[in-house]
Amino acid sequence: MEENRSIHGLAYFNLLKTGGWIEDIVKNSLKPFSLTHAQLNALYILSENDPNPVSANELKEKILVHNPDVTRLLDRLVKKDYVQRRTCPENRRKIDISLTEGGRTIFAEAHLSVKKALGDFFEQRISEEEARELRRILQKIRE
Repeated sequence: MEENRSIHGLAYFNLLKTGGWIEDIVKNSLKPFSLTHAQLNALYILSENDPNPVSANELKEKILVHNPDVTRLLDRLVKKDYVQRRTCPENRRKIDISLTEGGRTIFAEAHLSVKKALGDFFEQRISEEEARELRRILQKIRE
């Protein structure tokens, strides 16, 4: 049966299957923190800029995990007291978003959990050389 499919098609389906598998690992490692992958990604972007705020538009541009409704994602993080929204003093139409102390804490713990889960996942399956080659190929696909 495999000989009837193109190697490119097989590579495509393997990429999708592996992506789903990795996403499941991330979801499971985030369950104890009641965070989604998209929420962790938003906290990551905010932590990279901490203590400086990030605008909602900038967050939408930088977010890796596709989530068309960043406003609702932020609403949930505000409700959990992980981020705060403030009107920008220089531009009243712009909303600044920043981490709270609780957001810093939960991000550090959740990020470490995901990093450990994924680190173990990759390090147990592929060598450093294979990881470099995989990275190169994936970057090539996105060009």
